[in-house]
Parts: sequence; C-alpha cells; structure tokens
Amino acid sequence: MYDGTVTLYVGPDRKKMEMHRKLLASISPELDKYVNNNMKEGIEGEIHLPEEGEDTFAFFSEWAYTGGYTIVDETPASQLLDPSGQPQLLSNVDPWSKLRLHLQLYVFADKFNVSTLKGLVKGNFSEVINPVELTRGGDVAGLTSVIEYAYDNLPVSDSVPKFLAQYASWRLGLLRGRDEFIQLISSRPEFAKELLVNLTGMSWKPALS
Repeated sequence: MYDGTVTLYVGPDRKKMEMHRKLLASISPELDKYVNNNMKEGIEGEIHLPEEGEDTFAFFSEWAYTGGYTIVDETPASQLLDPSGQPQLLSNVDPWSKLRLHLQLYVFADKFNVSTLKGLVKGNFSEVINPVELTRGGDVAGLTSVIEYAYDNLPVSDSVPKFLAQYASWRLGLLRGRDEFIQLISSRPEFAKELLVNLTGMSWKPALS
C-alpha cells in the first residue's frame, strides 16, 4: 500500500483508473510485466489497456481489493414482477446480458492468467446459466451472442466453450431453425465440430430407398 499507485487508461475512450502498484503486480506474472519494466509505461507508472472494457476492469479491480465482484441486475423493477404483481423467478428474467459480463471477465482472467479469478467467474457463470430453461425466442439470440464471444476470445480447449457447445446441443430443436444459429455454425467451425461431437446419432441404421 505504501509503494504508490499506477494509472491505467482502459478501453478505447482511455477511462482513467488507479490501482496500487504492488497489488496489481502480485496478481499474475503477466500483470507484473506491465507494472515492473524498463519501458516508458513502467517507468512513468502508466498502463494502457485499450482492448479491455471499462466494466470488465472495474469488476477485476473490485475482486482484487475484496476477493469478490458484483454484477447488478439492471432489469427495471417493473419487469421483475408477473401480471399479478408477484416477483418473477430468476429463470424468467433475461440472463444473457449478465452472462456476457461474467464471460468478459473470464476472458480477461484467462488473458492475464489470473487462475483464482477464472475459477470464481466460472462458478458465477454456472450459477446464472444453470436455471435457464432456454425456451424463449430471445434466449436463442442471447445464447448465440455468448457462444460467439466465447469462441472468438477463448481457446477451444477451454472448458467454457466446450460447455456452451454441450448446452446448445441440449436445446438443438429450438436452435436449429434460427438464422442467427445457422450463421454461428457457418462462421465458427470449431463450435460446429464440438456441437457434432455432442450430438446423438441415429438409433437405427439408415436405408437408401
């Protein structure tokens, strides 16, 4: 705490944030390289992270100081009630924007090799997605967006993309006729491959007629 802070400029708009130097350096070897180096940013105590999201870094900073992070559900309160005025179950609230934020933080933790944070985010991601029944049309667009982000930003060997392919195969009947899902399969061959691995084949031998 007595070694001072570094100034971080996060995102394309260069949002200015401050963080204690030793804390940031202690989290992972990758982040230590940003803090302790002989280049201009290390000497001047300025770090530029133009590719990272402001929200993502804010969640990361919260975790670094407290050991946890909180994603607030921004759904208006009126939408959290059913027609009789009773609170809806969590499964009835659109979960996909929250899942996307968790996933963005997971990608950040993977990029900077912060294994403890990865484990925490993975558990939180699982907690949000497990109750989802995937029955609404809006769920298709939400799931497709999450899968696209995962396969564009994580190694295909990571357990999260693999899980999402299994999850999609579970509700393939709902997904297969949707244009956004067809486009997803066409544009991400690694996802298509993993999806096929998790499909159940025909239960009988086909015959050519």
